[in-house]
Amino acid sequence: MDEEIIRELLDTNDFYKTMIKNKLYKYELLDLMRNNIFVSDSSIKMQEKEILKGIYRVEGCMFDINYDPIMFISDTHYDYSSLDRQDMNRWDFLYYVLDFCKYNKIRYLVHGGDIGDGTIEVNGVKQFIDFGRGSYENTREQINNILKNYLVSPEVHHLVLGGNHDKMYLSYNIDILRELADKKNVLPLGYCQAFFSVFGCPISLEHESRPFRIECRNLIPHSLTIHGHSHTAKFNDYDIYIPTLGGFLNHKGEEGGEPGFIVMYPYNGRNSVHLEFDHYYLKDGCFEKKPESYVYKLNKK
Repeated sequence: MDEEIIRELLDTNDFYKTMIKNKLYKYELLDLMRNNIFVSDSSIKMQEKEILKGIYRVEGCMFDINYDPIMFISDTHYDYSSLDRQDMNRWDFLYYVLDFCKYNKIRYLVHGGDIGDGTIEVNGVKQFIDFGRGSYENTREQINNILKNYLVSPEVHHLVLGGNHDKMYLSYNIDILRELADKKNVLPLGYCQAFFSVFGCPISLEHESRPFRIECRNLIPHSLTIHGHSHTAKFNDYDIYIPTLGGFLNHKGEEGGEPGFIVMYPYNGRNSVHLEFDHYYLKDGCFEKKPESYVYKLNKK
């Protein structure tokens, strides 16, 4: 079936027609394309892979913005280990940032991955959800609880990237991204990597401890990468790391290791795009903004 979809795309060169006809979300068709571009035993010929690469470069950005600010959160790890560890599951942080977005007229909220935890607790022992027989019911309960508590707002566009913990649900054919999209009107961005653009300048959003493993990360040239997974806020020359918004696995003794979020404000220049980032961190039970903003410049093509 997957090969038939790719053949249809190669025949028509119509990305959205293929996507709609086969009832796919955008990230699902892009994932099929990547699998056929980079898998060595694919039946797709080399020249056909080049055609797929061309289509991907045109259609690969999951969303495009201009003047709108964006909030970035990451690594919430909801339902960590078991449903009774509410001290770890800081849903109140999510509700706070939703109110923050509405109050400050921020229309885009991007989750950088690891929405859920992908583990359960059995007889007091934490185990991955695919530990063996009988864990489907526990996994389903975890997903249902996340869906119940994951609030959305009509004033804010929710865009979610799946992380390594979220991928664990796939071992039981549970796609947390599709379920959030179907039931919560969330835009799913795919797993571990997605592109978006600001004033036409591509940016890579990634959730991977070893980015070089993401084969598609250079399919669309970009000069800035925004990362989940690290749980720590960092601002380097070409990389930005989103802090965790969760209640555990913080690096509180490390600068940027407190729970927090990042807000990006874009400005359009004649030859470049300027991005200003504000970092908010948890201090004494409240979120405070770091006094300095971090400014990046992306050159237009």
